[in-house]
Amino acid sequence: MPLHTGDRVPDFTAQQDSGRPYAPAPGRWRVLFFFPKTATTHCQLQARRYQALAAEFQAHGVDIVGVNGDPKQEQARFRELCKLDYPLLDDRKQEITTLFGVLDDPWPDEEVRRPRRETFLVAPDGIITDHWTEVNPGQDAETVLARVRERMEAELQV
Repeated sequence: MPLHTGDRVPDFTAQQDSGRPYAPAPGRWRVLFFFPKTATTHCQLQARRYQALAAEFQAHGVDIVGVNGDPKQEQARFRELCKLDYPLLDDRKQEITTLFGVLDDPWPDEEVRRPRRETFLVAPDGIITDHWTEVNPGQDAETVLARVRERMEAELQV
C-alpha cells in the first residue's frame, strides 16, 4: 500500500551507495527524492539542485536523501559527476520504491521497473507532511525548500 501525506514512514533498512547502512538522524526532517535513472540529464539536474541548496536545507535541520535503483557503480559515477555530499540509497531490490508506492512501469526497451520522480518531506516523528508527484527536476529542490521555510516559520509562530 503506497504511503501518503499523513502516513508514518515505517522503519526500513537500506544501504547507502557507499555501502554503509542508512538510518535517519533522530530529531531531523528528511527529504526523500526518488529519481528514475542516474544516466539522464533530468536526474542529474535534480540532484545538482539539491546539492546547490544543501547548506540551506541543513540550516533548517533537513537531511536530503536520494533514492534510486541503479547499480552501485552507476550511482558512484552519478555522485562524482554531480559532486553530491548527501546519501543515495541503493534500492536495486525496489523495496523502498515499493514501500513508498512510487515504482513505475518499465521504460520502452527496458525490462526493469524504475521509480517515478516523486518527493516526500518527512517530519522528525516519521510522518509524511508533503508529497510531490508532478516533480519538475529543475525546480524540485527550490519547491521543497520553500515548503520547509513555510513549515519552520509556522513552527516559530506557535
